[in-house]
Amino acid sequence: MSKKLDEVIVCTDSIEIARVCFEHHIKCCLTGAFHANGTERIAEAAKILRLTEGDVIVDIQGDEPLIRPESIDLLVDKFQKNNYEIMLPYLRFGDVGNKNIVKISESKGKILYMSRSDIPYPFTTSTFLKKHLSIIAFTYKALEKYSKLPKGDLEKIESIELLRGLEAGMSIGTFEVENETFSVDIKDDYERAIRAMRNDDLYRQYAIAYVN
Repeated sequence: MSKKLDEVIVCTDSIEIARVCFEHHIKCCLTGAFHANGTERIAEAAKILRLTEGDVIVDIQGDEPLIRPESIDLLVDKFQKNNYEIMLPYLRFGDVGNKNIVKISESKGKILYMSRSDIPYPFTTSTFLKKHLSIIAFTYKALEKYSKLPKGDLEKIESIELLRGLEAGMSIGTFEVENETFSVDIKDDYERAIRAMRNDDLYRQYAIAYVN
């Protein structure tokens, strides 16, 4: 349903997932099983698919099933108008102390740090948390550069893959979106997502289109 994407391709090292994609006529790229994270996997897929420097590559992570297509389109539009190597949106939220949610600290649209802790800490003035939304735009060069970097100390400590890029000096931009969404990190999130999808207008449209 995104108007900015030319193709949607599932990148996986799982034969089981690839089989499900085949059964439902979904394009799939089978990658190696040695990748440390999804960004490395997409970098390999970009080479397999023979993408070029002119392509915008968007990582839409499968753990956030309620992503809105307009958020994807806005990301692509803003990415093409800026000079960042990587870009991702954020949501304001108030789930304090949730280590499963990656928070960002930014200044004038440039990400300075990402953490599972609540950052920035409101020591002298109140603020709000900014949730890293699980759609990420890359240039082909940025993916290639990232895939050649060793895992950094910050990435090892926080287990946040884009910290590798920040630690290496890569430029990562961000902007705010207002759509309601959440990631599926634990079983309770999964059950919440199932309930939410039953009442989601886009899910109903997609189901009708698929049946027809």
